[in-house]
Amino acid sequence: MDLYVFATPYRITWDYYFAAREHTLEITSWEEEAELEYVKQHGVSVFLMPSGMLGTLLSLIDVLPLFSNTGWGQNSNLAFLEKHMGATFEKRSQPWFANIMKEDIQSGDFLALSKIRGRWGGFETLEKWVTGAFAGHTAVCLKDENGDVWVAESGFENEKAPDRLSICKTKPAELFVAKNWHTVFHGEEIIAIVPWDEWWEMALKDGSNPQIALLPLHPDIRSRFNESAAWDFARSMVGKPYGYHNMIFSWIDTIGDNYPPPLDANLVMAVMSMWTRLQPLYAANMWNEALNKRLGTEGLDLQGIILETEKRGMSFDQLLTIPEQDEWVYSDGKSTTCVSFILAMYKEAGVFAPFTESIQVTEFTIRDAYMLKIFEDDRTRLPSWCRTEADKPPFCQILGEYRMELPEYNTIEPYAKMNENCPSLPPTYKRPSRC
Repeated sequence: MDLYVFATPYRITWDYYFAAREHTLEITSWEEEAELEYVKQHGVSVFLMPSGMLGTLLSLIDVLPLFSNTGWGQNSNLAFLEKHMGATFEKRSQPWFANIMKEDIQSGDFLALSKIRGRWGGFETLEKWVTGAFAGHTAVCLKDENGDVWVAESGFENEKAPDRLSICKTKPAELFVAKNWHTVFHGEEIIAIVPWDEWWEMALKDGSNPQIALLPLHPDIRSRFNESAAWDFARSMVGKPYGYHNMIFSWIDTIGDNYPPPLDANLVMAVMSMWTRLQPLYAANMWNEALNKRLGTEGLDLQGIILETEKRGMSFDQLLTIPEQDEWVYSDGKSTTCVSFILAMYKEAGVFAPFTESIQVTEFTIRDAYMLKIFEDDRTRLPSWCRTEADKPPFCQILGEYRMELPEYNTIEPYAKMNENCPSLPPTYKRPSRC
């Protein structure tokens, strides 16, 4: 039995067939006139699910456990990453946490996190698979004039819905202090600056079983790191929402070489269309504004975007590959994911000089970030409490049951238009030079 999915930008439907003969799918009515015109010009996208009905159901059974916050869920995530990415999970000896001396942490030190169970573990596993990253979340350290260490993070999660009145009444200076986020901004993922001790305590209690590595900056990079500019940027972003607007666009750089099978641009467009009908506000936040930016338009919904793209003689998959621009401002402000927030801070702090103006950090995935040749490369300069071995990359794993691996860590010097046209196909995720 073969399972087929049929899609236009206006609908998704499916059917299954037992016999190898001619079959007919009947469309009794069109969603609107524009759908008919689209089908006349482009036809209907047809997807054959290669595993059939049973295989497709079994594949779903493989994916659904990824989100379970249980040992079963954790084992499912590990098995998925081993199978689809060639990841290895070498068990570490106890203790699984480092006895960190905060005085050794410096502004700009990068934190790479990999969660392997629960809601975020499942999401990160799928993100890793499509992007090639061996980490699923990031944060960055900042040290203030008193020597206190803070963690700046895009994606700081709160517990309940925000009270608009309390937000309006809270003084801007008070918003900077992380403890206020628990009473002012709740129920959304935002950019926050959290005291190290509070952040570390949350990491130790995190049920998603995070693996965390501290990646210190190289001394040459640190010497030109403008700490004041980094703080100014971080403070200016506090309270802004996580960068959902451009999240998927850091991944999609090419027409066909970023989609792990069975994904492709047609299926992405079909899913966008379906999601737009189910959750129009969510869809507008996730991609409509970003696609309007690429067209130089405002307020077009997905169908309007598709029509405008056709008028310009452009395909939808070409539209998806137009690079994000760091200066774009969305309806709720600058949009930065966990990693582009850090790299935008690096940009302000002078890390990318002399390419500051020619690099769009919103085009970087987590993998792109840890491959940058800006981190410490001499393990003898690492803190004494940093547990590393002679044959392992010189970074500090500070938490985790399994040894973290970051393939091609610290290998690529920054260059103009970096990561604007890079493929990322599993399982090798081969990346040409200067893409």
